[in-house]
Amino acid sequence: MTNFDIDQLRTLVAIADCGNFAAAADSVHRTQSAVSMQMKKLEELAGIALFQKQGRRHVLTSHGLTLVSYARQMLHLNDEAVAFFHSPEMKGTIKLGVCDDYVNLVFRRVLSGYSERYPNIQLSVQSSGSQDLVSKVIDGSLDIALVNIHDGAYPITRISQERLVWVKAKHAHFCKDKPLPIAIESDCRWGKLALDLLNRANISHQVVLSAADFHGLNAAVESGMSISLIAACSVTDKMDLLDWLNNVSRDTNVSLGICMRPGAGESSIQALAEYITQWYQRRDQNVA
Repeated sequence: MTNFDIDQLRTLVAIADCGNFAAAADSVHRTQSAVSMQMKKLEELAGIALFQKQGRRHVLTSHGLTLVSYARQMLHLNDEAVAFFHSPEMKGTIKLGVCDDYVNLVFRRVLSGYSERYPNIQLSVQSSGSQDLVSKVIDGSLDIALVNIHDGAYPITRISQERLVWVKAKHAHFCKDKPLPIAIESDCRWGKLALDLLNRANISHQVVLSAADFHGLNAAVESGMSISLIAACSVTDKMDLLDWLNNVSRDTNVSLGICMRPGAGESSIQALAEYITQWYQRRDQNVA
């Protein structure tokens, strides 16, 4: 009897969820060529075409979609069984804080596959500014948080760094000979850094919005109202990089890390910290 390969099925589901081979390759931590080879072997095993070409894209056939449905069920049972025998103590609720700069990245990419690995763990997630999240970790309101590192007042384990970039809406155009409209996040270190970079480069500017949070800042940029300095991983498909300004303030980075509430020794919390750390390590190795 023919047996399907779990890793190949996992990649197939990733392609269905991500929409293309390249994004799926990143999701399952493989090269795009390795993903293509996996799908070729899976088609040989199934004995039928799972994809068809539409221009440069590979689109799932009706049989491919059927196999995806079966694959989801098989992966759920597989991961549930693995979790039961390998990490039976991993259960309960973890209160996770995520700096609002990284919310989209964390949910779309970082935590992809986490619930499959630890099906008995429920995440309760809050997003806010880094300083607020650190305060909540200290008072025990949160178990763990992914934050930007501001100072050494509370232990934060550095796991990576993010490049800061100037962005604008795709449809917006700003003249260099007129004051640049700037949006900053109120009480945010990056806002002060943005203004400092502009002042040092003698670039005329005007703050047109001091947003209460990162989401308000994003809305101002995407509407074309202003430009702003944000993490490269937070650039949306409605934004473009402001290249000439990025050349002026190149190599602007911020460190990010993980902090845990005092005395947090639960294996589930440690496992979450390790999961997030390993994702960033893999990403950084692929970029290097």
